[in-house]
Amino acid sequence: MTEPKKSWESVIAFDGQHNWINLGKKPEFKIAKEITLEAWIYCQNQRRRTGIVSNVFDTTTTQSGYGLLLDGKSGIFFALKTGSKRIQYLSSNLDSIKLNQWHHIAGTYDGQQMIVYIDGEKKATKAIADSLIDYEPENDLLIGTYKDNNETYPFLGKIAEVRIWSVALSQQQIQQNTNKYLTGNESGLIGYWRLNEGDGNTAYDHTANANHGIININNWVKSQLPITNITNSKLGVTTNMSKEKKATPKTETDTTAPSADKNQEIQSHLLSTGLEDYGFWWQQMAKDKANQSEPEKPFRRGRIWA
Repeated sequence: MTEPKKSWESVIAFDGQHNWINLGKKPEFKIAKEITLEAWIYCQNQRRRTGIVSNVFDTTTTQSGYGLLLDGKSGIFFALKTGSKRIQYLSSNLDSIKLNQWHHIAGTYDGQQMIVYIDGEKKATKAIADSLIDYEPENDLLIGTYKDNNETYPFLGKIAEVRIWSVALSQQQIQQNTNKYLTGNESGLIGYWRLNEGDGNTAYDHTANANHGIININNWVKSQLPITNITNSKLGVTTNMSKEKKATPKTETDTTAPSADKNQEIQSHLLSTGLEDYGFWWQQMAKDKANQSEPEKPFRRGRIWA
């Protein structure tokens, strides 16, 4: 794959000890059969079964769930427990990920075959035909650790762009979206955590399911993430927070009459949160001034956040 241009973006740094994200137990997480898991990871230490995104429960005698985990060597596991078989840990094999470097990882299952991808390239496959994924006992879905009733394996490094699908994406589909932010309403996308909030203790789900996660210890840092469409990365966050709170629309006057498309764009920004609003209005004022046919009275624009 062509190396994408990297942009500085907020991400969470996991300390390998105490901080992770708990997404809880939600009906949407109990995917029937076809599944795709994705994430960007910057791994700083390898330890077998360290959790990246996982609701795996494995005490040898009792097993359930799915997840992406480290394999303890130089690759990852795609873990999956189906109804009639023991849990499978499919490894991406030696030297498939390097420490202190961003990699895109993915695992897919279509009811017939498990596949592991690293940076869009197929690294391992395993035939495993079954009719469903087993969730008994049901475990919390976690980002940044593996945890069941007697074991915890936290992640050391950075994680971004966690995505869960109720479909088995093709290699071409994975490659097309690897370096892009999604809109959150893609067909089959049931969970999407960008992990780029930059502050606070909430990891927002950018799908309509709004299954936001709790960050028990936040540690926000800046990193050069290989995502190309940074500009609109935070639009629509508030719209998808329906389970948490409803946004209060704000009104603002302007000396020009924008088009319907521009009105829609402005409304999207009014409903979003964060400092991206400042950059938007700065550009908007510059455009208005350039198109102005006669001097206007001084007017001071401002934003108020609750």
